[in-house]
Amino acid sequence: MPKRFYLGIDMGGTHIKIAVVNSEGKILEETMTDTDVEAKPLDIAVSIVEKARGLKHYSSVKSIGIGIAGDIDCFRGFVRFSPNLPKWKNVALKSIFEKLTGKNAFVDNDANTAAIGAFWLDAKAKPDSLVCVTLGTGVGGGLIFNKKLYRGASCTAGEIGHMTIDPSGLRCKCGNKGCAETFIGAKYLSAYAKELLKNRKSEIINDLLSQNNSKLTPKLLYEAAAKGDKTAVEVWNYAGQKLGILLAGIINFVNPEVIVLCGGISRTGKFIIEPAKKEIEKRAFASASKVCKIIVSNYTQKLGVVGAAMLADQ
Repeated sequence: MPKRFYLGIDMGGTHIKIAVVNSEGKILEETMTDTDVEAKPLDIAVSIVEKARGLKHYSSVKSIGIGIAGDIDCFRGFVRFSPNLPKWKNVALKSIFEKLTGKNAFVDNDANTAAIGAFWLDAKAKPDSLVCVTLGTGVGGGLIFNKKLYRGASCTAGEIGHMTIDPSGLRCKCGNKGCAETFIGAKYLSAYAKELLKNRKSEIINDLLSQNNSKLTPKLLYEAAAKGDKTAVEVWNYAGQKLGILLAGIINFVNPEVIVLCGGISRTGKFIIEPAKKEIEKRAFASASKVCKIIVSNYTQKLGVVGAAMLADQ
């Protein structure tokens, strides 16, 4: 059976990744363009298509998939709202791309496309059930059941970051209190670390902050933890505990074969994974926990564009 080629577009707030992907989820060629947040949707789409046409396999592409952050009507290919593109409101993105290219187009939330990418790249399309948890500025999620993406009745399934893990917690940007994102999201972790540092000294963190006028970010906290800083380790133990509570709930409810963690915060490795696993042991059913493999993605930067391309397979 001949391989099919798909075009994937991962629309980030800074860059837009474009790639031709084959039916096995392998990137054949890729390119990138900057995101002009001030441009009109049609103008951005035109620039993407022009860039894509420069790829040698473009003429063989059967369909186009677009992954974009925000509130997406995946059934109509409609962008209701995107935080990366604040001027975009109710954009018929599917229709725009189909008119420009003459090819079928599919649009979905970037957390969903990351889950599809994790299914193909990290899990090699083997498990029947997989949950992808994106740990970055926010906390996102995507659900794979019976090897297919589960979207829910209104395309909002998988909003893992907005599951409440402590009702007395901080107010989330979604309006709820105590969402997982308010404990594990990047800016919240940095704020938590700043509060701890008000009453204690850390030479390692101060040294790192003084280098190139750095800010207190999760990346810096990871570097500090790797150097043995006790406060940084405490921050990651806290984050890992909260992540473990979240994952234990997912394991008990979904009973997945695989959980894939991706995004910048997942790269802290053992500092967040070990306390998370300890929490899972305390909270998840032993039988469900035993069969669930938790892995950190090796393909964080490619998940979105591969998953977008493979939307046609969904």
